[in-house]
Amino acid sequence: MPHTIDNALDDELIEVVERDDGFGEYAIRLGELETVITIQLRRLVGSEHTEFTVSHAIHTPTQADPYRTSIQYGDYPAQALSSAVFALTQYYRAAVRAGHNPDESWLVPN
Repeated sequence: MPHTIDNALDDELIEVVERDDGFGEYAIRLGELETVITIQLRRLVGSEHTEFTVSHAIHTPTQADPYRTSIQYGDYPAQALSSAVFALTQYYRAAVRAGHNPDESWLVPN
């Protein structure tokens, strides 16, 4: 299935607080956490790729360090947004599966 903006945000752990597709700006909450995470998309200069920045990294008890992806772009906006969301949800899910209770301290400002 091709990535779309709607698909990227369609995850039971994601609550969309605010969304501006025109500017590529998204405010979300992750799982049970109250902290609002912002994701911004923008076209890389001189490229067809879309870069993303995320306001917070995730650092659960199952991780040695906060996770910050080394590849912060996608071939197009929906793919970039999907990558940003997945980087957060994968570690959240793993920590909950390991028996940890979600905690606001899991989100580390970038």
